[in-house]
Amino acid sequence: MSVIKPILQQPDQIAYFSGANNYCWTYFRDGGKKLLAKPISYIEDQLPAFIRVHKTALVNPSYVTKLYQPPRKKMSGKIYLDSGEVLPVSRRRWDYVVKSLENYTLSTQHSEESSDLTPSHPSKTQTLSVYMLTTHEGSYKLAQKVFQKNCPDYQFHTTDQSVFLPHMLEMLPEAELPTLLLLDARTATRERLSTLHRLKASDKLRSIPVILFVLPTDQAVIDGYMHQANSVISAAPVHGLSDDLLQRICLFWLHMVQLPTAKTTGRFAPFY
Repeated sequence: MSVIKPILQQPDQIAYFSGANNYCWTYFRDGGKKLLAKPISYIEDQLPAFIRVHKTALVNPSYVTKLYQPPRKKMSGKIYLDSGEVLPVSRRRWDYVVKSLENYTLSTQHSEESSDLTPSHPSKTQTLSVYMLTTHEGSYKLAQKVFQKNCPDYQFHTTDQSVFLPHMLEMLPEAELPTLLLLDARTATRERLSTLHRLKASDKLRSIPVILFVLPTDQAVIDGYMHQANSVISAAPVHGLSDDLLQRICLFWLHMVQLPTAKTTGRFAPFY
């Protein structure tokens, strides 16, 4: 079942979308986020009340608090949401954005100079989160249940979008990068290993610990470590991830190891 339709049926819970190419992040009012396998132009067509303020940003006008005009003709403006996020308003969209917000109560001010055309976020403490990449519904539901029970301070996110995962994580602010990644390579093994390789090749992402689940063969385990997984766990293709196994992963990696965060180190420390 597609996760897109239920999300779009509750637009009041969405603050904004941020995307590139064929994928976009949904940012919810409660602070959660979800990766969708749709371009932002598709979302724009489905939610005509939302305002496209930039090629990478689509906002819910109900949560806009103020606008900052572009300081000069060739520079971008800014739009502020009530949650504190600051998004760019491209100069060619400025008049359209202002007109679209005519019926909303907000302030319009002159902006400080800025030429940055990428979404920015307010300063915040490190978000504690775990991402799981899998196509097996039973596995992610079990993992979500175990992690929420044993590590309630961590948000648990799931996705089946392997190819674009590194790119979409690159779009996140440093404070929103996941604390731990779980990659299920028991299916689409080559694709998952390619994703792992790209994660470890990224200066921004390589220090995020990655737990790789593989089929119970010696070669699969060797391939996982060759691609720099921080831990490789062999498991049967069906019902291979048990409650006990996931609980031990949760307790070890999120409690015993006490992973450094970007707040204390400036970036995650590698575990090789």
